[in-house]
Amino acid sequence: MTAAIFISVEKMIFLKNWVGGVKMLATALALLSSMPVTVAAVNAPDQNLQVQHYSMVLGRDGVKRETTFSERLYRRNDQVWTERLIASEAADEHDHSSHNHPDAGSSPMWVRRQADGSLDARLIERHQRRIVKVDPQYYGNIGFNGNWGSTFYLSDPQSLKNMRAVGPVKDGVQLYERKRGELTVRVSWDVKGQYPRRVESFDEHGLARRQTLVSVIAAPPVLPWQTLAGYAEIDYSDLLD
Repeated sequence: MTAAIFISVEKMIFLKNWVGGVKMLATALALLSSMPVTVAAVNAPDQNLQVQHYSMVLGRDGVKRETTFSERLYRRNDQVWTERLIASEAADEHDHSSHNHPDAGSSPMWVRRQADGSLDARLIERHQRRIVKVDPQYYGNIGFNGNWGSTFYLSDPQSLKNMRAVGPVKDGVQLYERKRGELTVRVSWDVKGQYPRRVESFDEHGLARRQTLVSVIAAPPVLPWQTLAGYAEIDYSDLLD
């Protein structure tokens, strides 16, 4: 749903990118491991999740830069809705600004998996009451990696096979870990719910740290993609200069 930034595989740990946040982790967890584990394939239940992101980088100039943001994610069978939580004042200012290009950082993203396995990705602009269809060649423009596993699960279960299971399942959670050089990545995987409760990465010098916390929230009275009646539909390519 949201726009995102991409960083090197060794540094990537966010569940979703900066504009979606949900979507970056698959590559990070795909690091090769000499200690693969088996992840059972199960039918993933519907989920309503709140995702909180935090990152910290201590620069060479001694300045600590911290970033936080939150999103909500609703998944049902073959579709996922991800939406950044934005204060009403900021949302009003954004909605009334004049621009032709959708803001992938603040616009909800709605992704559906088609019968042939292809993805249908759309940005939703509520103020302009329009749905912007984004074709695969423009995914990079909006920070979407096009991976269904990381979109639906936040962390692709297949990528966990390349991480080391730490101890047995405890309180319904299996901890996975991957170390490469100075970077450590940890994922606390909810076995029954099929989503990561926590993802964190850090370097051994304390210069960088990222953390994503995921919690279950109540289902909305009406799913967001059921509120789009009357919205105009356009192609992202139509908005390009």
